[in-house]
Amino acid sequence: MHKRLLIIFGIIASVVLLAVLLYIVFAVGSVSVNTTNNISLTPQQESDIIELSGIKGGNNIFAIDEDIAIQNIEISYPKLKVLSIERKFPNNVYIYVTDRTGVFSLKLADGRFAVLDREFKVIDILFENDETLCVLDGVATDNVRTGYVLDNSAVLLTMMKGAEKCSFINARYYSFIRKTQVFENEIWLTTNTGVILCLPVSSNIDQSMINAYGYYIKYTSESGKSQGKIVLTDDGWDWQ
Repeated sequence: MHKRLLIIFGIIASVVLLAVLLYIVFAVGSVSVNTTNNISLTPQQESDIIELSGIKGGNNIFAIDEDIAIQNIEISYPKLKVLSIERKFPNNVYIYVTDRTGVFSLKLADGRFAVLDREFKVIDILFENDETLCVLDGVATDNVRTGYVLDNSAVLLTMMKGAEKCSFINARYYSFIRKTQVFENEIWLTTNTGVILCLPVSSNIDQSMINAYGYYIKYTSESGKSQGKIVLTDDGWDWQ
């Protein structure tokens, strides 16, 4: 009986000792912030980002909640995007960040203008409109807050995937698409030439974006690119 108890206590002690050793070995030793080449942060900003992440020295490296860390950082620093939070074993953590680029300008009810990036996250609210950006119209503005994604933006996000496959990313998007209007059943994209791409609202609106732009490039003459709409009919894409 005593021998059996000694074996049980020995196993329990070994497990506890192993857990303690693992906790010590994989305790966070250092946390650092790395940026892409186009931005730089002050030491204070880096310190703030680390504090906002909630990742503290001594905590177990496996217990890091990346989703909460990213959310806390991006709400407080809406112009930053956390690319990743990487663990380098046994005890180092790296937070990689880059900047967000404004793509859309959305006029609010109080006369100010929200600036949104290509993920439809509100990165700033201005008193004056940035006329270089693409005008966004037809979406609800009563719950627009910096650091948060625009409400009910799933269809717009899917549409942007199609735009990015056409190489319209950030400045290339708002240089070509001057206005994005959201209706119940369609999204209208007014190009810098005046042509409107009418995209039916659906789960595959990204493919509609690709097809409509392909039609624009292939079938419209130089003289016709300053007017009209490209719409999806029963017979395919057509010029109206």
